[in-house]
Amino acid sequence: MAGIDFDTVAGSKLYVSTAAPATHTAAGFGALVWVEVGSITSVGGVKGREYQTSTLATVGDAQDREKKGSFKLPNAEFECAWIENDAGQIIIEAAANNYSVPSFKLTKQDATKIRYWTAQVMKFVENQGTSNNTVLGAFTLLRQTDTITV
Repeated sequence: MAGIDFDTVAGSKLYVSTAAPATHTAAGFGALVWVEVGSITSVGGVKGREYQTSTLATVGDAQDREKKGSFKLPNAEFECAWIENDAGQIIIEAAANNYSVPSFKLTKQDATKIRYWTAQVMKFVENQGTSNNTVLGAFTLLRQTDTITV
């Protein structure tokens, strides 16, 4: 099929802010001071919801009925080259060691597509590997708000 348009992850950048937006809007997030998280090697999913299944099973009918129930915002998994003096990674590591809820911004390939959200940093760990591996940092973001798309 000729003419199919799509994005790749190449050129994407992740930013973090220790502040919360005044309003959960693009303008509120846009007003924050952002620090780039350096050397991101893998970008996690930051948009969407994951619903539970609610089931009704009545004894007078053999059919179990299912509908969407409550939802959660799935975790976002990221990796980066482990750089101990990177300002963004320092903020991520500090947030992993407390209960703060930083703000995050992901700019996509051409930097005109932006995603904003808040999350707690569940973990930030250093992964070693073998002699031919790059030392990586892996972090999990527990998304706290729906993602704003610009």
